[in-house]
Amino acid sequence: MSKWQRRYIPSQKFVGMQVVDSKGAIVGSVKDLAISIGDKEILLIVGTKTSGDIEVPWSDVGSIEDVILLSKPAEGLSGPPAPSPPPPTTIKCNSCGATLPAHAKFCAKCGSRMK
Repeated sequence: MSKWQRRYIPSQKFVGMQVVDSKGAIVGSVKDLAISIGDKEILLIVGTKTSGDIEVPWSDVGSIEDVILLSKPAEGLSGPPAPSPPPPTTIKCNSCGATLPAHAKFCAKCGSRMK
């Protein structure tokens, strides 16, 4: 191996690598590397199944071998906020308890006005 290959790792090698937190839990896999020129900061863009893409600062990387091992648990990593739950598709009538579509203005069973 040449001296260059021992000191530097091409960014393409990181893409697709599995990322594991300090507790041994799989966080996701690397999708890309981001570099901030002004701040001289490197981030790993990690695709997860639960939180979408998260940004992992290089300072949180503990070791790189067959996987990327982080120096902290996954709970310490932040991703985009979780999407809010969709509005309910049905509502219940306060008078008779009938199940109605969420857009109903009046109860189809007893005729009460829906709030």
